[in-house]
Amino acid sequence: MSAAAPAEPAWQTALEASVAALRRVAGYALDPALDQRVLELGERKEFLTPAEHQELLAWVAFTEQRALDKFTAERALRRLLALRPDLGGAP
Repeated sequence: MSAAAPAEPAWQTALEASVAALRRVAGYALDPALDQRVLELGERKEFLTPAEHQELLAWVAFTEQRALDKFTAERALRRLLALRPDLGGAP
């Protein structure tokens, strides 16, 4: 026996919330001050203290993960909107 499908308005609300969340992740950008810090550390990488080196490695890992999250969100958003273009609305 299968469970009853959720009511259409609940599905629509869930899909709209998903599109909004995917758009936020897909549009993510690092704060300019933090981006500047990463660039500054990268430019001085040969002269970093051990603490700064660890900070740079943490920033690299963070930005790589955010880039992957962005890519995944963009792809999921495209696929979802291809199936349900009516969810497109304003970006």
